[in-house]
Amino acid sequence: MTDNLNEFNKGELIIENKRDKRLDNALLTTYEGDTLLSCVYIEHNSLPELSIDDVDTTTTFFGKQVPFPLMINAMTGGTEQGVEINEALYNISKELGIPMEVGAQDVLMEDMDTAELFLGEIVEEVNRPTVLLSNLHANSSVADIKVAMDTINADGIALHLNPGQEIFTKDGISNFVGRYESIEKAAKEYGDKLIVKEVGFGMSEEVIKKLVDVGVKNIDVSGSGGTNFVEIENLRNFDYDFSELYEWGVPTAKSIINARNISKDITIIASGGIKTSLDIARALILGADMVGISGEVLKYLIHGGYDYAKDYLQELMYKTKIVMLLLGCKNIEQLKKTPYKLTGKLKEII
Repeated sequence: MTDNLNEFNKGELIIENKRDKRLDNALLTTYEGDTLLSCVYIEHNSLPELSIDDVDTTTTFFGKQVPFPLMINAMTGGTEQGVEINEALYNISKELGIPMEVGAQDVLMEDMDTAELFLGEIVEEVNRPTVLLSNLHANSSVADIKVAMDTINADGIALHLNPGQEIFTKDGISNFVGRYESIEKAAKEYGDKLIVKEVGFGMSEEVIKKLVDVGVKNIDVSGSGGTNFVEIENLRNFDYDFSELYEWGVPTAKSIINARNISKDITIIASGGIKTSLDIARALILGADMVGISGEVLKYLIHGGYDYAKDYLQELMYKTKIVMLLLGCKNIEQLKKTPYKLTGKLKEII
């Protein structure tokens, strides 16, 4: 474990296993996709009649009030390296009051001794001030979900859909039958505490409708345009070259629109390539309720350290408040009602 979280400074990562190798490769990827969020045109308000102190970014997520609709999304866990990262990210989330989701806990089902490799000693904390979420694959049983949540005292859980990652993995799986039935059972058991999420490839309207039809109330669209999981897996798969498929996926902006078209009532988490205050504002304007960041904050943490990562998120939150002021929006609900127009490729594919 890391005694001083600021020790997370520049340096090469230690590759312990497949999870650590994926983490390492995430920092080595070079392909730049497009979330298409830049195709959302919003107009400057020269007469906002607001002070920056008037701008209120608080929102409610999983039954708790949080100061800003931003969460640190799932990245890693289950290894010595992973727990150090998660400890740092959790402490940042606690300082800023924003939600956090741990990386996939699937390894926990095979070896309960790995429990401490997700949050370390922090796992024993109770009455946390912010939201903490577990994470398992979508084929998980109701019993496994309970174990994953209880192990870290989670407020909820995200079940991930990742065929677009696993199919490119050298030692991954290629059979995705039965996941819909498992999600239906989980939705009946856990209701509001359940998120179904993609892993960097976005969601179509058809898939979102299927999820809503079985009672899923929280969806993380995790669109393409951010961390490229085809490239991550391609860097460790020497049997095939999958580079021609690096652009695969539904862009984040289109995925948000898809989700909101299907239901006005679900909670939408927008993730996948979110990096800037304008990304956040545009995602919320398109219909998202919460925004998730993973790859970008990981880079800040690994390359700059704990304070560097915390400052990045803190500045991001403040700059989004500035964007809201320049749009004349006093709170998140007003921001969501901001008029906009679609341009370029996003307009073409809508």
